Amino acid sequence: MNDEKDFFEATRIRIMEALATYQPEINSDFSEKSIFNLVRNGKEPQKKGHHQSSVIKGTRNAAISKLNCSDDVFEHLKIQRVINNLPIDMNNWLLYRYADSPSLNHVPALLNALMERLPLEKCRKPTQKKVLSILVLRLVKRDFLDCLHRTYFEAVGIKKQTYYECYAKHNDNITLLFDSFDRLALCEFYECYMAQKCINKVAG
Repeated sequence: MNDEKDFFEATRIRIMEALATYQPEINSDFSEKSIFNLVRNGKEPQKKGHHQSSVIKGTRNAAISKLNCSDDVFEHLKIQRVINNLPIDMNNWLLYRYADSPSLNHVPALLNALMERLPLEKCRKPTQKKVLSILVLRLVKRDFLDCLHRTYFEAVGIKKQTYYECYAKHNDNITLLFDSFDRLALCEFYECYMAQKCINKVAG
């Protein structure tokens, strides 16, 4: 179980680094230096060379991970090419979830891909519509991990009791769907990344 968890966290870090927005940081003598920061569990970023925790936040906060040029710029370009060549749903997911400033243009396609995976066949149309509203809000907010239920019954105009009786389980299903879809995309990326690496090695 730990090996699987470590695999997904390492793959997330690899993708986040490759999709980071870079800009120079200035030293006290006004020369430029390069750093890379990741926020882990709400703690301060660790300095280069220190042991890094394997547990990271699923989405990078604004203004984090910015430098002028990565030490692994060519590796990051390879990773970006692999992501760009993934099936469109996987491509949209990884770019929207892990890029610094993702475009909302990814949301409609992701909405379609995710909505068809939710178990709503037996639900009435009004219920499906409310669940769709919750899914849209969570995508726009990039709320992939921490679901604050109160935020959603207020936002979509559902009474508290009605929400917890009828809709909380659907919101929990959305959280589970985000996790499974994320794992699927990460596995797809890793398989394509390793395949491309083997091709490059054979090609010399």
